[in-house]
Amino acid sequence: MKDKKKREKRLNAVGIACGVFVLLVGIITGIVKNMPSSAGMKAGDIPASAQTLQGVAAGRNGDVKVEVVADDTMIYQIKVTDHQETDGIGTNAVEQMPGAIFEAQSLSVDATSGATLTSDAIKAAVLNALESGGISADAFGGASAAAPKAAKMVAKRVETHSGVTVIHAADWKDQYPNEYNTWAMTSESEDAEDYLEIYPMLRTLYEGYGFAKDYKAARGHWYDVQDIEATGRPHPLANCWTCKTPDFTNMVNEMGVEAYKLDWTEVQKQIVDPISCYTCHENTPGEITITHTYWIDALGEDFDKVDAANMACGQCHNEYYFAPDTKATTIAHNSLESMAPETMLAFFNDGANFSNGEAFSDWTNPRTGVKQIKVQHPEFETFLGKGSQHANDFTCADCHMPDAVDENGVAYKSHNLISPLDNPELIEKNCSACHADLVGETRAKQEAVEQRTYAVGYELEYLTELLAKAVESGNYTDADLAQIRFLARDAQFYWDFVFVENAEGVHNTALTYDCLDKAEELCSKALTMVRTLPRPEETPAA
Repeated sequence: MKDKKKREKRLNAVGIACGVFVLLVGIITGIVKNMPSSAGMKAGDIPASAQTLQGVAAGRNGDVKVEVVADDTMIYQIKVTDHQETDGIGTNAVEQMPGAIFEAQSLSVDATSGATLTSDAIKAAVLNALESGGISADAFGGASAAAPKAAKMVAKRVETHSGVTVIHAADWKDQYPNEYNTWAMTSESEDAEDYLEIYPMLRTLYEGYGFAKDYKAARGHWYDVQDIEATGRPHPLANCWTCKTPDFTNMVNEMGVEAYKLDWTEVQKQIVDPISCYTCHENTPGEITITHTYWIDALGEDFDKVDAANMACGQCHNEYYFAPDTKATTIAHNSLESMAPETMLAFFNDGANFSNGEAFSDWTNPRTGVKQIKVQHPEFETFLGKGSQHANDFTCADCHMPDAVDENGVAYKSHNLISPLDNPELIEKNCSACHADLVGETRAKQEAVEQRTYAVGYELEYLTELLAKAVESGNYTDADLAQIRFLARDAQFYWDFVFVENAEGVHNTALTYDCLDKAEELCSKALTMVRTLPRPEETPAA
């Protein structure tokens, strides 16, 4: 009996020991799996001028993050700092790829056998890191991790004062039935969400401006004219027709900037089409022509550096403002380098850029006195901005205008402009090479961005209310409140840059979070200053 009990005790002890061993092995395996894998020179041998850069790309099971030390002539170190790749498969690439890239000084290296997805993710993350530091990948084998794409096509520039008239979409439908019919399919995107209901803080953040009265999500291009005619926002001048119709675009091209000051209702009588053929092709289908002259100015000498497809979409999907004097639609940058959010904000904040010598504002909040900037829809600046993972891989048309073939075998580009998430063929053909579940990954990123946007938005709303109370009290001068107002203005600009961008963060997740971080930091500083405003001395009771 005693021997039996001893055996049971020994077995229990062995079982516990085995369990502890398995647990330790699991912990050690997890630690080893996520340990940084690196290759390169010793830190003491790296020149002080080299940059330490961070990069990220989607791997098989999640984001792969790298740290790269490099300059324009050499990659000195590569370290995989974080990953979720499968042990024994993806981890093989984690261990081998940094060394392969470093030894070759090139991204054009073969993938680790059996771990192509992880290998490509590491190369893409290194590429992302290099680009974040302004280092051209051409010096290191080019963007080898990118999906194959056609050679860049350069857009043409519209000829102004040429006496042309718009050839409308209906006039092309017999000659280009596929393009016309798919363009007409944008009428199927008929739902218009009410942002003021979904995001109640907007009534406070946009108080005193038209967007606090009526703000609905954009629908398909088919509805552009209908929606601006039905909006509750006031639009006294014709400049509100910008980007809504080629008829007004051509009017500007023929008349010049004076067209922007015309009466909105008078111009309305001359409107026929919403965004359609002329917008992107002028009157020559098959050729991309930029018809918005302000967009030609916005890229300056960089115009020919951008693929025509991105330019065509970017001429409407951008952050613009109406110039105070001419009321002309204008862009706050004139090159690719100057289109970063912080650079555009600096432009708006510099009174030297405007004839009245004051910082630009779209309106002044009536309760806080903050001179606000209303950001529009900076898809171009976001997608091609610093931190973009796919700016060098795809164009807007690659993702939103699917290749199609009609019943007669004629190939064409669909003009229905759908989300890539609704294009399973594109996902299977291109996206699946790096993304096991593009739809799931995208939705998760959008949800995270949405939650953060809500949170920062409510912080800004709280700041607005506190500042409004301080103003209402009458206890503080404009000088007392000036810095708080300035911080609130900048914070809302960065927040709005994210809120109004239509991809909900996935066009450029790094830039999105950078803007939200800046907005939150500025808002926090302003809140601290509001809470610590000097209290006026109490008046003794009579």
